[in-house]
Amino acid sequence: EIATSGDVIELQAGAVYSGTITLPNKPLTDYVTIQSSAVGNLVPDKRVSPAQRSSMATITAGMLGRPAIATAKGAHHYKFIGIEFAATSSTYNYGLVVLGNGETAVNLPHHIEIDRSYMRPNKTGVVRRGIALNSAETIVKNSYIEGFGFPGEETQGICGWTGTRNVKILNNYIEGGAENIMFGGADPASADLIPIDIEVHGNYLNKPQAWADKVSVKTLFELKNSKRVRFTGNLMTNNWKGSAFRITIRNQDNGAPFSTIEDVLIKDNIIDGAGDGINILGKDDLYPSQVLKNLTIENNLFLNIRGDKEFEGGGYLIQVTQGEGITIVNNTAFNWGSTIKFYDTMPKAFVFRDNIIGHGLYGVHGIDNRSAQAQTLLQNNVFMNLNRVPTSDYAFPAGNTIVASMDEIGFADPNAKDFRLAPASKYRGKAKNGKNLGSDLAPMPR
Repeated sequence: EIATSGDVIELQAGAVYSGTITLPNKPLTDYVTIQSSAVGNLVPDKRVSPAQRSSMATITAGMLGRPAIATAKGAHHYKFIGIEFAATSSTYNYGLVVLGNGETAVNLPHHIEIDRSYMRPNKTGVVRRGIALNSAETIVKNSYIEGFGFPGEETQGICGWTGTRNVKILNNYIEGGAENIMFGGADPASADLIPIDIEVHGNYLNKPQAWADKVSVKTLFELKNSKRVRFTGNLMTNNWKGSAFRITIRNQDNGAPFSTIEDVLIKDNIIDGAGDGINILGKDDLYPSQVLKNLTIENNLFLNIRGDKEFEGGGYLIQVTQGEGITIVNNTAFNWGSTIKFYDTMPKAFVFRDNIIGHGLYGVHGIDNRSAQAQTLLQNNVFMNLNRVPTSDYAFPAGNTIVASMDEIGFADPNAKDFRLAPASKYRGKAKNGKNLGSDLAPMPR
C-alpha cells in the first residue's frame, strides 16, 4: 500500500507468499515492480521455464477459489518479474491471475506487465484459466503458462472477453485445454468493450501429448469477438482434436448483437499437428451478430493437418461460411482432407491464391469448380495430390495446377521440415509481384 511510482518490491526467491494480492488503484505515473530477489538469473527477453523456479518467488492463489492476483477498478502501473503464480487449493478456481472484472471502459485496469514468470494450477484442483486478460495496455511476455487443461472444462491459458485493449502476448509458452488463447466467449456490456488492438507474437502454443483423451480440447487459437488482431510468428503444435484456428463470431449468450471479428492478420506461423486447419464462421448462426470483415491469412506453414489415429478431424485446410474480405495467400499446407469447404452462405471478396496446398480427397467443394466464380476465388495455386486421388476426382477450378507428389515442388529440405522453395524449384518467382509460391518460413525452434 505504501509503494509509489518507480518503486521495486523484492520478494525472496524460493519463498511462498500466500493469499490474493489485489492491486490497488493509486495515482502512479511509473510502474511499481514486484520481482524476485534472484531476477538477475532470469535473462531479459528470454523465455523462462519451470527449471528456473528456484530463481522465482511464489505467489499462491487465495482460499475458496480466489486468484493469486486481482485488480481493483482502474488499478494501473504494476509489473511482475520472476514470479511463480500457483494454485495450492483443490477448490475450483476461475482464474489464477485476474486482470479486470467486468469494469466499464472508463475504469479498466491498465498498464500491467508480467515478464519471465511461471503459472501452473494445482494438481488436484481445477483452474479455469491462467490469465483472465480483461485489462488495457497489458503485456505478458517471456513466461511459461502450463497445465490449464481438464476434462469437461472450458479452460484457457489466456482469455479476454471484455475491455481487453492494447495488449501484447509475446514470446511465451502457453498450454490450454479448450483454447490456448481466446478472445471473446462471454458478452461484453457494450461495443466499447469488444477486445481490440491485440498482438500475439513469437509464442509456442502446445497441448501436451499426455493430455490425449483426458482433457477437453477444441483449438489452439480462437477469436469470437475482437477487432484489430495480429497473430504472427507463433509455433502451434499438437491440437489432436478439431481445428488449429477457430475464427468464429459468437454473440455468446444473445446479449451482444454487436459482436464482430474485424481486421485480423494471421501471418508467419507454423502449425504442426491438428485435426483441421482454420474454421471460419463469418456470422453467428445462432444469435444476431455483425459480419466478419478483413481477415488475412498469409505465409503460414501447415504440417500434419489430418484426421487419423493421431488427430481427430476431417483434415481440411479451410472451412468457411459468410464474411467479407477474406484473403488467403502464400501459404504451404499438407492437409489430407479438403482444401476448402464452402458451406451455407458464400463469403464476399474471397481470394485464395499463390498457395502450395494438399488436394485431399475432395479438393475444393461447395461451389461449381467449372464456374467463372470459382476461377475468380482461386488463382495460381499448386495442389499436391498427397492422397493419390485419380484424375477423375480432381476438384479445383481452372487457373490452378496439380502435381502428383510433394517431390515435384522442390522444397529445400523436407526431412528437416524446411519447406521453403529450393533455388532450383520451378515455382520460385511464380506468385504475384514476383514472389515465390507458398510460404518462405524456416523451421522454428521448440
